[in-house]
Amino acid sequence: MIAAETRPQEDLHSVWEGVLEVIQQNTTPQTYNTWFAPTKLLSDDEKTLRINVPNNFFAEWLESHYSKLISNAVLQHVGEQRKVRFVPRDSKPVNSAYHPLDWKSEPAGNQKPLHTDALYSTRINERYTFENFIVGDSNNFAYAASRAVAESPGETKYNPLIIYGGTGLGKTHLIQAIGNYSVRKKPGTRVYYASSETFTTHFINSIQENKASEFSAFYRSCDILLLDDIQFFAKKGKTQEEFFHTFNDLQQNKKQIVLTSDRPINELNGLEERLLSRFNSGLVVDVQPPDFETRLAILRNKCDESGLEIPADVLEYLAVNLTSNVRILEGALTKIMAQVTFTAAEPTVELARTIATEIAPPDKNNLSIDLIMTYVAKSFQLPIDQLRAKTRKREIVKARQAAMYLAKKLTNHSLITIGLHFGGRDHTTVIHSLENVGQRLKEDPIFAQKLQAMEKHLEYNR
Repeated sequence: MIAAETRPQEDLHSVWEGVLEVIQQNTTPQTYNTWFAPTKLLSDDEKTLRINVPNNFFAEWLESHYSKLISNAVLQHVGEQRKVRFVPRDSKPVNSAYHPLDWKSEPAGNQKPLHTDALYSTRINERYTFENFIVGDSNNFAYAASRAVAESPGETKYNPLIIYGGTGLGKTHLIQAIGNYSVRKKPGTRVYYASSETFTTHFINSIQENKASEFSAFYRSCDILLLDDIQFFAKKGKTQEEFFHTFNDLQQNKKQIVLTSDRPINELNGLEERLLSRFNSGLVVDVQPPDFETRLAILRNKCDESGLEIPADVLEYLAVNLTSNVRILEGALTKIMAQVTFTAAEPTVELARTIATEIAPPDKNNLSIDLIMTYVAKSFQLPIDQLRAKTRKREIVKARQAAMYLAKKLTNHSLITIGLHFGGRDHTTVIHSLENVGQRLKEDPIFAQKLQAMEKHLEYNR
């Protein structure tokens, strides 16, 4: 086979064309035209095919939905397996330094010491970096602590570093960013990422296969051990004992330990006291749900990475209405991007509202600003769009300010969030509206009675 450096361009073209022919035979015309026709082979070094795609969203979609199809097509056409790396236009190719490898994946006949570099792999997702982690008031302390650990693993007082918080707030992103940064700063650093369930499974398998010593040797060979969701160690006595000894060995040898949990340490029921004591000896930090500005920055960053332009009002709608989970927030944006990409849908607020409702249906026990606006508009016999409009007609202004007042009183939303629901008005406009309503309540008993009745109705039907 001709080396990649000397292979003519037409040969490169024919390699990928052959792969595409196989793919075309095994998928629908719509799928092929949408996802594969726009691709082009950039290089082939006989180990890796680098494929040019329109943007990062394309790359992510192909990897997550069609990797098996592409792999089989490459094998069928080329006659051997090749890695495939997608390179978005005007972007650097994805770093391919990390490939997951289980601790026991070497064939038994060729078994090597499990802590050697030949078998070592990080299992880290290379996309989780400090550079693409959006920092806000809700997570800045956890971010700063993670950076400090990544700069000097095992040499700070933050050992262990424990990050806790709810689902989808960035804990996993931060601990894997520590690993990615450390490996890039100092190649050869032995970083290993696993969930607590993976650790437990490995431990059970090692007992069943009579390889407990190899299991211990592997985990204790880490320079940095990243362990996710330690709350799942609860009531697993033997696993806790093994982790306790692993923890002690790593800490005594000044190796870094980073853990995550979905709750504070003092709420981890079912864990042994000696483990909890070890955890509390380090630094415990939390991540909270992001504020509006941080949520909006996350969405804008994802748009930049994907190379797709989504209107500002659509991003603002998602940031206002999906507040508690970053994964859900990003998932809604991904679904909008998918609709735009392969159905040519317009990225409108209405599309965002439909997708947000599908992904995260509103809690019937809590009032939404949209529900309040709908009820107020009906009470004042106005179309709801008039509450968002720029008009200064007296009756519309009166209804809009009443709705803002009720939104502030009956929900926990910020002034910024309330203003965005009313046509993107800023928080000072909301403050002015609240002051006007307060004054009118003192001077206009009929208005006060009507507003009180509306409030009771909304409270009763929340």
